[in-house]
Amino acid sequence: MKEKIKLAQQLLAEKGHYQGGIDGIFGPNTLGAIHKVPGIDHGLPNSRKITMLIQMGAKEKGFDAGAIDGMWGPQTQFGFEELAFLMEHGRKRGSWRPEEMPAANRWPRQNSPEFHEFYGQRGQNLVSIDVPYELKIAWDLRYRARKITCHRKVAESLLTVLENVLQVYGENDIQALHLNHFGGCYNNRLMRGGTQWSTHSWGMAVDFDPDRNRLTWGRDKAAFAHPRYDEWWRCWEEEGWVSLGRRRNFDWMHIQAAEV
Repeated sequence: MKEKIKLAQQLLAEKGHYQGGIDGIFGPNTLGAIHKVPGIDHGLPNSRKITMLIQMGAKEKGFDAGAIDGMWGPQTQFGFEELAFLMEHGRKRGSWRPEEMPAANRWPRQNSPEFHEFYGQRGQNLVSIDVPYELKIAWDLRYRARKITCHRKVAESLLTVLENVLQVYGENDIQALHLNHFGGCYNNRLMRGGTQWSTHSWGMAVDFDPDRNRLTWGRDKAAFAHPRYDEWWRCWEEEGWVSLGRRRNFDWMHIQAAEV
């Protein structure tokens, strides 16, 4: 809530209604400034007043935050994230289509003859790489890891991705955004609910933050679908890795070095 209040204070200061500190503390000065904004019902709970102000601010700056009703949902979350980026950086977030990016690698299509020729037999050609930041094991966050076992042909690329993630986000944001919640890489098994072998069986697929990016969840629920993760995806897609979430809108935890 503090980040929402800070953004609201910035919006109020822009309008000349607020002269206090941008501190995320909802005090009398912030409340009085909100009551100067036309269209906000004074009888609403304070949390809904903040939400309405953010919805208004997003709309004024060209972002769709949904209806101006004080109710927080996925569309308001999107508007909030885009507005916060604009206020912090002075520019709108860039957009791109992953299939149009000049990627460093072009991986073979999943389950194609080229795929099997390139990766070989399941469970072979595996190596361990030292990762640049500590990982938490997603199914039991008490446990940590500093290595990933993967196919030798993706090892260098995977390390490049994670090094870029560390450079872009830093360790604090990696923790806050659960980018270190590791759901596994090599696992010789069938696809969940399927009859074909999972790409994990070759050690060229990874899962991250599975608890908040579940197999059947789409953009309306998956954490990795939010704009705050755009730079995360840029790091992967610059290396040619493919997100099932971004391509097919399911299994947002899953990223693989194979086309679909």
